[in-house]
Amino acid sequence: MGQLLSKIYTAILKVLGRTTPTPQYLVPPSSTKEIDITRLRNLLQARFPDAQIFLSDRKYKLCNIDDIYRFIGQDKTNKMEFEDDWLDCDDFTYRLLGQFSIPGWASLAFGMCWTDKHALNVLVTEEREVKFLEPQTDEIKDKLETEWGTKYRMVII
Repeated sequence: MGQLLSKIYTAILKVLGRTTPTPQYLVPPSSTKEIDITRLRNLLQARFPDAQIFLSDRKYKLCNIDDIYRFIGQDKTNKMEFEDDWLDCDDFTYRLLGQFSIPGWASLAFGMCWTDKHALNVLVTEEREVKFLEPQTDEIKDKLETEWGTKYRMVII
């Protein structure tokens, strides 16, 4: 059924003198460095000693920071308009995490962090450094901004 609809769509565009839009594919991340669940848990527990840590896979690819900048440069999550309780920090965080859930990118050590005041994305670089990504602005930081909270509650990767 999908192929038939695609052919019909292409035929209609041809009759109208238009071409089929070319999808823009994102080149997979360049990192080949991996980390297993035990080492990742140890690294995260050292960084977030009081937080609950949830890991779902046995191994992950570490994030190349240039790949992350390239990805968020094409992503539009930060362009959404903030709305209290309806489209706020957790919604931006979930959205960006979902955007990374595509082939090639879903294996990255990329997830989310909840603090006592805020939700934002978290990633582990090839250098095994934990960084924070604010999905509302695309800023990547080494540590939490004061307004983001002071206590880590949960990290999910």
